[in-house]
Amino acid sequence: MRRLRVPIPLLAVLAVVIVEGLAWSIAVPALQGPDEGDHFAYVQRIVDADDIPWLRGSDLGYLRGNPLGVSEEQSTAWVWAGLEPLRGNRAARPLWTPSDERIWREADAELGPDARSSGIGVPAMRNPPLYYLVAAGPYAAAGGDFFDRLFAVRAWNIVLLAATVLLTWLLAGELFARRRAAQTVAASVVALQPVLLDTMTRVTPDGLLVPLSAAALYLMAVIVRRGPALWPTLALLATVLAAAFTHGRGLGLVAPALLAIAVASARQRGIRLPPAAVAGVGLLALAAFTAFAARLRLGEVADFLAYVWRFYLPGLPGMPESIGSPWGVEQVYLDRFFGTFVQFEVHFPQDLLGALRVALLGGLVLLAVAAWRHRRLLAARRELVLVLIAAFLLQILALHVGAFRSLVVNPADPVFTGRYLLPLVPLFGLGVAAALTALPGRVRTGATGAVLATGALLQLSAFGLVVSRFYA
Repeated sequence: MRRLRVPIPLLAVLAVVIVEGLAWSIAVPALQGPDEGDHFAYVQRIVDADDIPWLRGSDLGYLRGNPLGVSEEQSTAWVWAGLEPLRGNRAARPLWTPSDERIWREADAELGPDARSSGIGVPAMRNPPLYYLVAAGPYAAAGGDFFDRLFAVRAWNIVLLAATVLLTWLLAGELFARRRAAQTVAASVVALQPVLLDTMTRVTPDGLLVPLSAAALYLMAVIVRRGPALWPTLALLATVLAAAFTHGRGLGLVAPALLAIAVASARQRGIRLPPAAVAGVGLLALAAFTAFAARLRLGEVADFLAYVWRFYLPGLPGMPESIGSPWGVEQVYLDRFFGTFVQFEVHFPQDLLGALRVALLGGLVLLAVAAWRHRRLLAARRELVLVLIAAFLLQILALHVGAFRSLVVNPADPVFTGRYLLPLVPLFGLGVAAALTALPGRVRTGATGAVLATGALLQLSAFGLVVSRFYA
């Protein structure tokens, strides 16, 4: 019987990400992630009230930040553990002394038997329930007090984070023919992405959506490379369905998954599609998905196109004004994807973001050079490359559709933020690994070391800023 041997570089990257995850999970006080209080309330409602509120939809009264919206136990922690005054107040610090803990425990001990099952509901309870059902396991297994259960769910998210890194490694193996150096770089880039660590070490459905997206991308690659066998195809469809039942943003995986199956099926039947044909199929899927998801009225099409254009490029003469406040590619792809943490309270300094901007532009140039240099290898994997590009574009389009529909209702909220890109973070890892292949021999080795060292420094800097925010 053949023994399963895990590559040492993969073990090293997984060990690093687990240590990072534990550090981030413990260092940030409870309920300080984006809407973490709402997400925890959802898990608690499932376990302690035997209720899946999503099934009842609008029957619940949703009051954001209102003590009546969450359980009496959580409301007590908000007040007597000093969690609510800490949120959004950079001058506040956690209550962590023995006296502070005693005050909270005394208030918690006075609660009645229904303290965990009370509350009328929070906005997160409109979300599909899969993440919360999964998180109910560690919540129930941990038992103990409020904080024991919350940090147990956070710890479970670290397992999901490690799964994301593993799936990135496997996806890179499909694209780079299992070249260990490229796999190590791709997985390491994901493991060192600071916003990913900040997000996934909280109670949040993104904790499940990100690894499900990574799994879907890997299964798309397997199907395109090896053919639409029954079990990989069923696994892909099940993964996409799970993502849709985790968060509405998971619907962005539907069109690329169907495209991957269609391309693989055509190849199995001996139809070797040229790149232009694959790209055309992808564009047709893109247009069909847009028409389905956007449900735009004819009069809104021009506004939507102007919104997307102005998001990335300066407006053209005669183009309609973009809907909503000024918000575009730099805010989402740079500021919020790389340098904003803990409910937007902590930021990288602008000079560091400027250096990252230059590095990203340089990386895009190297990626173009690598594509030209390895064009013969790319031709052999053109279906896979085009499906991955389509997966990126389709999910970005889905995010823009959702943002536009929301901006029509509330132009003050841009909706689209950097952490919404995290389901695509495996593709970012692949892009960095591919860009480095543009460099020759020893230069590539040095550049790879520099990239990974920079990632480690960014990770440590972000962690240091967050720790300073709460404890300095």
